Amino acid sequence: MSRQVDRRALERWLLAHGFVLLPGKATGHRHYARDGLKITVPGHGPHDLTKKHVALVLRALERAGFDKEQVREELGA
Repeated sequence: MSRQVDRRALERWLLAHGFVLLPGKATGHRHYARDGLKITVPGHGPHDLTKKHVALVLRALERAGFDKEQVREELGA
């Protein structure tokens, strides 16, 4: 059984892997970037990310060269 991914855990992972927080906008979402890849983390609503959002982030990270299974394991997904 997989565990839900908390948005704070995702933010910590992104920062630990060289992503930088971009200046905020009025939406409340938080944007992280590294090497042309931009990841958006919801800034409101439930703290647990939806399975769909986690899948989108994992696919984007995989395209950027990260190992999808290793990222999933580190995030506890």
